[in-house]
Amino acid sequence: MTHCIHRFIACCVLSIALCAPTVWAADAAAGKAVAQAKCAACHQPADWRGETDASLQSLLRDVVSGKVKHHKAKVELSDDDIANIAAYWLAPKNSKSK
Repeated sequence: MTHCIHRFIACCVLSIALCAPTVWAADAAAGKAVAQAKCAACHQPADWRGETDASLQSLLRDVVSGKVKHHKAKVELSDDDIANIAAYWLAPKNSKSK
């Protein structure tokens, strides 16, 4: 009986671990929609070539908080928007155009 419980727990943990990246991954398609609506007049994906996901998200958070000056008075983005925009801008298919 104990062996069955341990096996069940191991299967649950493994299932969660395998599914987690797809559940919590940023949504590049959603990022494209937000970026086109709020950013595309001035910024293109190739503008961020060489940035890491973490550095780009940090920069976007600093813009939203006002730490980094932006030509617009106020940029409003949620944490999900920031992650999604970074996923879109840093997608491999977007890094070649300029």
